[in-house]
Amino acid sequence: MGNPRRALAGLAALAACMATSPGGAVSTLDGWPAQTTYLSNDAPFVVFGVTPTQPHRKAQQLRLTFIATDRLSQVNVFPFVRDAPGRPAPLNRPVPCGPRDAGSWDCVVPVAHLLAERDGPRGELGLRIEAHGDPRKPAEHSTVVVVLPLSD
Repeated sequence: MGNPRRALAGLAALAACMATSPGGAVSTLDGWPAQTTYLSNDAPFVVFGVTPTQPHRKAQQLRLTFIATDRLSQVNVFPFVRDAPGRPAPLNRPVPCGPRDAGSWDCVVPVAHLLAERDGPRGELGLRIEAHGDPRKPAEHSTVVVVLPLSD
């Protein structure tokens, strides 16, 4: 039957490579035009994708898909909006997406309230994802930022 942890680790490695590929859009699975950046990656956690990858300004929610290669004690998503890349953006209340056992998971992140506050025609919608592995090991922590351009 195979080793399920090894299979999950393989999927996690594939997702990580696709999310950080310097070559741009190579596959429809790479999330383009969304950009995924791992600020730290010490928890058993990999972002597989966020859909839609270019949300409309009237979007109600995003769907975060992630893989836990081992048990996660906590996963929180902090959605944000900003006018342009690199601009400051306040983090909003966290959306809890865990704890989770090893496996592939989806989490719905409401965004309508953030987009309703937008004035300009352009901007970015982002997710700051904080994942924690074993709570007895504080170093098992990952921070991932996914930024999606808004469409009209």
